[in-house]
Amino acid sequence: MSVKVRFYSDNVEFDFENSVEFPVAPQIGDEVNLISFFKYKTSERLEYYNNMDDLDLYNDAVVSQRTWCNDLDKQEVYLLVKLTYRQNR
Repeated sequence: MSVKVRFYSDNVEFDFENSVEFPVAPQIGDEVNLISFFKYKTSERLEYYNNMDDLDLYNDAVVSQRTWCNDLDKQEVYLLVKLTYRQNR
């Protein structure tokens, strides 16, 4: 059974209004790389990659917080995950 996940971060602003499907719920301390959720050679993927480069952040992030939420409008239970990105050095 897959888990619906939404993301937020102090480093990056996400425009995700929909959940992303994960086969297993990410745990605190897990690494997540969102670039893999964008189709290859699309404008969204390139924009994400360029934004991360402009912010001087690695593409992968660590799950630092998580909480279960209920979207009453969509009648959907999802896991809200906070991602912490590391600076490129």
